[in-house]
Amino acid sequence: MVSQARLIWKIQQRPIAMFIVIALLVVMSVMGFHRLKLDFDFSDYFSPSEPRFMALQSMSEKFERHDQLWMLLETSADWREDESQQLLIDFIERLEANSDIKSVQGYNQFLQGTAQVEKLLSYKTHPRLSSVLSDDGQAVLLRLQLQQQTLSNSHSANPLSQNALSQSQWLDAVLQTIDSDSQRFWQPTAVNVYLNGTHALNWQYAKVLRHDLNWFAPGLLGIIFFMALLFIRQKMWIMALCFNSAVTLTLTLGLAAWCQLTLAAISAFVPVIVVTLGLAYASHLYFAWQAEVRAGNSQDNALKTTVKANLAPLFYSSITTIFGFSLLTLSPSPPIQSFGILVAFAVLCNYLLSLTSLIFFAKYSKAKTSQLLNFHYVIELGKHNAKRPFSVMLGVVLFSVIALISVSKLTLNDDPLSYFSTSNPFTVSSQKMAQYFSGINLQHYVISGQEPKQIDKVEISFIYKFSRYLKQQPQVVNVQHIGDWIKAAGIGQTRFKQVLADNSSAELGLQSELSPDKHSTLLTLNLEPMTAMELIEFEQGVNIWLRDNAKMVNVSPPLGSNLLFAHLSIDNANNMLTSFAVALIALAILLSILKRSLVFGLIGLLLNFLPLLWVFALWQVSGGFISLGAAVVLGMMLGIIVDDTLHLMLKLPDARNLTAASMWQSLNKVLPVISFTTLTIALGFSIGLVSEFTPIAQLSLLSCLVVVFAWGFDVLMLPVLYQRWIIKNKVINGSDTK
Repeated sequence: MVSQARLIWKIQQRPIAMFIVIALLVVMSVMGFHRLKLDFDFSDYFSPSEPRFMALQSMSEKFERHDQLWMLLETSADWREDESQQLLIDFIERLEANSDIKSVQGYNQFLQGTAQVEKLLSYKTHPRLSSVLSDDGQAVLLRLQLQQQTLSNSHSANPLSQNALSQSQWLDAVLQTIDSDSQRFWQPTAVNVYLNGTHALNWQYAKVLRHDLNWFAPGLLGIIFFMALLFIRQKMWIMALCFNSAVTLTLTLGLAAWCQLTLAAISAFVPVIVVTLGLAYASHLYFAWQAEVRAGNSQDNALKTTVKANLAPLFYSSITTIFGFSLLTLSPSPPIQSFGILVAFAVLCNYLLSLTSLIFFAKYSKAKTSQLLNFHYVIELGKHNAKRPFSVMLGVVLFSVIALISVSKLTLNDDPLSYFSTSNPFTVSSQKMAQYFSGINLQHYVISGQEPKQIDKVEISFIYKFSRYLKQQPQVVNVQHIGDWIKAAGIGQTRFKQVLADNSSAELGLQSELSPDKHSTLLTLNLEPMTAMELIEFEQGVNIWLRDNAKMVNVSPPLGSNLLFAHLSIDNANNMLTSFAVALIALAILLSILKRSLVFGLIGLLLNFLPLLWVFALWQVSGGFISLGAAVVLGMMLGIIVDDTLHLMLKLPDARNLTAASMWQSLNKVLPVISFTTLTIALGFSIGLVSEFTPIAQLSLLSCLVVVFAWGFDVLMLPVLYQRWIIKNKVINGSDTK
């Protein structure tokens, strides 16, 4: 620490060079902003090298997908009536006039006659009519295929042209136009229009991100203003905080840009964490400096004393926070990995700026003689609590046991399709898809022969058998496969084999069920809405049946976005739990080494483990579950709440010199600052509660609770543990507690 202190003051002797270096880093970061990956896609949550994701992508390339963009039209009349059909044809013509729409398929194909391939096969009832026309005739589905190839054209000279837009911007503009034009067309006839599919999902992700950023930015400014007005009220310090926050955010965005990190809707919370932690960390320097000046030290000596006293706690708390967020890289999801990298980098930047530019500005500030609010009442609260050690420890033990029982009942109940509010257009459209059709929870199996040849009787017979088994499962709403066409055409398997040999899958209109080489076929399930664990359990049950019955054919693992996300949720939760355990053990070891006592390490472990345990117990009791946001809290919060513990324990005397008087004297200096940082972090993280993205809202709520509970343990439990385990044992033993 001595060498660091010398380096800090050497840098202060060359402020011009310091700001030149900062300016160069900022310019370098800004130069990379054009490389930011701003195309938000649901598939970004999966690693490109994940085998299931690769298999899903391969299936999408081999078979024609029908789930990218659906338009559901709902009316109180009947779409089979002549008047309604004529309006629908007029509407289709308007859609096809849109240059961004490549084709329109679905119910209109039956009106226009293109769904039939009578020269090859004739059907009494088309096998796919029920999938685009509801039983009561009040809802129809149209499949819109967009001209996405326009995005890959060469760069346009006009920066505002369509080709210069990102995928998200282009998709937002196209879907906004389609939605508004459709609503305008059908408004006179009281027809409701709903958009669904992966494009609609990505559209809503982008809209939610914009909503959150529009709220987060003014929210952060408001919190800085609020905390400055009530507590800091120093122009130079406020200027330094704003400067450091702006530089840190710029450098963090630069890292994301130059490293091409994957950003997603959850990334909108990164600036909130960065600014909040920056304000919380700087407060330790500010309040210590103010106390030194009030004690009569000169301006220069007060600042040097402040830096010397806080250098070790700031260093180690920054290291532990960086370590905690770095553990998020263990997540299998690229956006969460990027989340951890960006915050860890921001903490490093904030640490360096706090000891360089912040000190530069602080030299020109003067402490005021009065303060509007303070937190010294927490000392009295701690002393009051310390007089009842037995009651406190008994209560903590009892509540912890109950909390352990509660936490053991936590389940993985994540569902990516429920990440939006009930009034969100995608949520409403999903409900309509389930009401009139088979829903949007799709799962696929690719079936092929054991040899690379055209599918034959063996494969088709297995498909019939597999389909019968699946239809018996209560979770299955519908099953579609190539056998539907054989039954609808009224021909035998031999005749169908000849038809396949003589015609391509495109000529037969079977691109959705038959691969171009005719070596494999696709069986598709529509499932009831299911949570992650329910999907996994269903998969395991089907796999048992396949193990016993699929010996003559090759069957792929089940493929689907929801199932893929279910596996991601489980893997992410397990990895976050592992990272939490690693961070907790590392904290205990670090404190034991720094304080040269295993007791200190054990106390630090309890002070940081129990808040998380209690919060997640309350989460379970209130009906909460392990979701993407809740799992991230496990991975990141230990790195945040440990900072206050480090400031407390590193500023307390060692066991050799620790007495009740010295303990309270040290706590009197630190606990008010800890209370300020707790309030700051809780207020900052509470901004996420306005998010329309459920993982951010859950992350925000749980983080606020953990911070407040951690403060409670620091104030109420730390004095009790110190008096019971260290001071009392020292008096009894008459020797050091090692």
